[in-house]
Amino acid sequence: MSYEEEKVALNYISRKVSQSVNEHGDELETIKYQDHYHAIVTICQDKPPYNDYFVEVKDYYSEKRAARKALKELYRQAYSYPSFQFVLLGYE
Repeated sequence: MSYEEEKVALNYISRKVSQSVNEHGDELETIKYQDHYHAIVTICQDKPPYNDYFVEVKDYYSEKRAARKALKELYRQAYSYPSFQFVLLGYE
């Protein structure tokens, strides 16, 4: 089920959007539904090579875990190196 289908099918309880301040302008959105958390994280680069990255993740336990899983996958796609622990310190 896509994000748009979920939004129509389920009423969300709360929604939070945050943007990190770095050279890429990462944006993290978390949505709390009755039975799970949905995290959407994106990077849209304003400078060449103009790569855009998009990740959606569900977690049934916590908003923090959903955000962490989404950020890990996004940084794996975007930066392709294993040592990005310094970026995730705020989400532990």
